[in-house]
Amino acid sequence: MPKGYVRLARMMTREPAFGCRTVAAGDRSPRVRSFRGFALVEGLLGLLIVALVLVLTVTAIQRNRQRAAVDRLGGELQEIVAVFQDFRQKQTAWPPSTDGEDSIPRGMETVLKDSAWTRETPVGGRYGWLPPRGPESGLDEQRRGWDGLGAIGVTAFSPNFPLEISATDLRYLDAKIDDGNLASGRFRTGFNGWPVMLVGEKL
Repeated sequence: MPKGYVRLARMMTREPAFGCRTVAAGDRSPRVRSFRGFALVEGLLGLLIVALVLVLTVTAIQRNRQRAAVDRLGGELQEIVAVFQDFRQKQTAWPPSTDGEDSIPRGMETVLKDSAWTRETPVGGRYGWLPPRGPESGLDEQRRGWDGLGAIGVTAFSPNFPLEISATDLRYLDAKIDDGNLASGRFRTGFNGWPVMLVGEKL
């Protein structure tokens, strides 16, 4: 046999240099398995963090949108109160009560037809009006303390216009436009806990 072939055969049968050895299929050291397990846990942790950030971001966006809607409600209520007070000053009388959620108080069709009164409020529901009633009218518990005052209310009798405002939202709005107490002042809660804005000179 030629010497070259003998030398090649010896090299092929010699042990790998520097203590290296061939790893058979399926033979994995504990260090390799530990590294792969760590990489899997690290990946899952990363996904969990991303999901948590997304949830917090969506929650913050929804909270900001709701707060903006509550702010718009406060602005609309104050504008509507000004319209009713102007009507009272010019007509020397308050308009009669509304007949339903979609109605405009009689005599105020011109001033309210293009206003927020005819639309769903920023937090759902519709606007309604209750004129002042005196003590002789037999006030119910919900209207106790309203003597001589009318009320612009946000109602949700219709399932087509559900009211989406929490007690926290109501307290926030009360602190912003009134005295911060839902049991006193002009901004309060009335029937079913729905918000009302009292109108008139006396309080």
